[in-house]
Amino acid sequence: MNTTAALLRYAEQVLDGTVAVERARASRAAAFLVRQALEEIVLERCRGLGLNLERASMRSRLIILRELDDREAGEKAASAWNDLSHACHHHAYELAPTASEVRHWCGVVAELLGDR
Repeated sequence: MNTTAALLRYAEQVLDGTVAVERARASRAAAFLVRQALEEIVLERCRGLGLNLERASMRSRLIILRELDDREAGEKAASAWNDLSHACHHHAYELAPTASEVRHWCGVVAELLGDR
């Protein structure tokens, strides 16, 4: 199992309760794992285009992915990354993402993983 798939599996285990994480923090912890998996996928796809974008921002990588790779996959990745980034940041006045929201993002990222 590659690192990206392992991160997605670990996120699912956090959501399922198989991996012990404080219940109130489980969905946000899983969102962090899914976002990391997505970032790995985007970087790998950019490498597949022959580009060394190790030092580029994620926003830059997503633009390049949309323009030079698969536009639809790039749009999905950008949307998921924006949602996950928002979910990962703790704000006292906002609720944490729900487990179903994080599961949805897991599905989107798993789909992107399969597109390679």
